[in-house]
Amino acid sequence: MTTDERVGQGGTGPGELAPDGSSVDLYVQVQPHGEDELINAAIAPGSSILELGCGTGRITRPLVAFGHQVVAVDESAAMTSRITEAETVVSTIEELRLDRRFDVVLMMSYLINVADDGARQRLLDTCAHHVKSDGVVLLQQQDREVFARNVVRESPQRRVEVADVKQLPDDMQSATMIYTVDGRTWSQHVLVKNLTEETLSAALHASGLALDGYLTPDRGWIRAKLR
Repeated sequence: MTTDERVGQGGTGPGELAPDGSSVDLYVQVQPHGEDELINAAIAPGSSILELGCGTGRITRPLVAFGHQVVAVDESAAMTSRITEAETVVSTIEELRLDRRFDVVLMMSYLINVADDGARQRLLDTCAHHVKSDGVVLLQQQDREVFARNVVRESPQRRVEVADVKQLPDDMQSATMIYTVDGRTWSQHVLVKNLTEETLSAALHASGLALDGYLTPDRGWIRAKLR
């Protein structure tokens, strides 16, 4: 299948694809790489969590297993249908407006690095709308080195290629991610905008949030709170 390109994103490959080009079949196979433990260590036990862009539940499941109450949101019903361990909501992040607030609002997968500034602001507006007054917003941002050059990473069962890398004006990068697993291949075009701390702080401020620090030395994980 293929998807139409949207804000620099689109994908091809077998099976059902989400609107941004992400493959449902591929995402089901991806396991956590320590993100679940990092998040759990940064928040209070038994937190209520709104997970924005949950996909097929790669991080949802371990967070539930840690004892947190998770509401998992994704615009793809095919993605959320794979989650049985938590409450799910099918919605775009930008349009989501629940009548609840949460201890933690979690937005991973580098969604903060969307190339469109207006789209980024709408994502942060949703985060601010749903976090409690004493809660925390956790955001994962892109490492610019991921798209610094073409590269291939291989293991016995999996091949990942970062191809067609381009360095673009306004500190944007584009690339095509090509995944091959068990003889099946998917591709996804990605366009990201890298954020300086000044740019990030300004975007957070415009949504009523404030930068409260980082969870990791590389600043890949951002902590924000209501101003």
